Amino acid sequence: MHGLLNELKASIDLGKYEDLVTLLYRIPHSLNDIINEEFFDELITVVKNLEPGILQIKLLAMLQERADFKKKLEIRHLLLQKILYLSQKIAACASHMTRSLVTRYRPGLDEIDVDRTLEEHIGQKTLDYEHIYCHEKVQQKNAYVLMLDVSNSMHQEKIAVGAIATGVFACKLKNDFHGVLTFANNATVIKHVSEPGNLEGFVDRMLDIKSGGATNIRHALLQGLTLLGEAKTAFRTGILVTDGWATVGGDPVEVAAKYDRLHVLGISFGLGGSDPATNRLMAKKGNGRSMYVGCFEDLPSAITKILTNR
Repeated sequence: MHGLLNELKASIDLGKYEDLVTLLYRIPHSLNDIINEEFFDELITVVKNLEPGILQIKLLAMLQERADFKKKLEIRHLLLQKILYLSQKIAACASHMTRSLVTRYRPGLDEIDVDRTLEEHIGQKTLDYEHIYCHEKVQQKNAYVLMLDVSNSMHQEKIAVGAIATGVFACKLKNDFHGVLTFANNATVIKHVSEPGNLEGFVDRMLDIKSGGATNIRHALLQGLTLLGEAKTAFRTGILVTDGWATVGGDPVEVAAKYDRLHVLGISFGLGGSDPATNRLMAKKGNGRSMYVGCFEDLPSAITKILTNR
């Protein structure tokens, strides 16, 4: 048996499941038939029994890439369910923004607007409830768009992690308008801002994206603004995930300034690293924050952090 297949067998037997990721990278695809015939059932059992998390998602995505057609369908269904579960777990709960309104007192309101109350009390001998004004926190529905750079060739497991990130984004913003697009030379809309929420449907679409190509950040930002324009809201926010290297399309910084707020998550997709200076400048022009994501696996939690402190 091929030496790498012996290592694969040993890793399964010894429970060294982290090693499976490296081995599935190294084993040539010419051995896929042997993997399907001799290892698939054992591998899928191992992966199913792993604790839900990024490792489980990555292994499922890598197995799907190597499986025959019938097995691909089985893994795709399982992968989708695991991504949905993990997305909701990482997101924890939906977040929302509020705005403060000044209104007459009623039971339950306890933050008094002193200035307005004193104005109303002028000329009055007693302070009645009708002259007391309070601050009331009201949920504000805003619009958000996630723009994910897929211009660098990404293995299937990174696309799966990207699907988790979009799932987290949707779960956190289920009370708001939200859209998703991916981009390379051009932009592909995964979910329109005006489209009703269907988490399973658009996470499934994310798993079908094709990566690779040049990086047109400017075009992505323009398309993001178009998506945000579908919602009639007062405040519109973009979240851009990119390495910052704009290889075509011109300077994206001027477009960043057109957002009410633009957060930039800088991430290195490979040996090229990232361009932190451009990412920081886009975030500054967009009145948002720039955050470096050191590992692609940390992207879902980084999106949670950005949206929790928006």
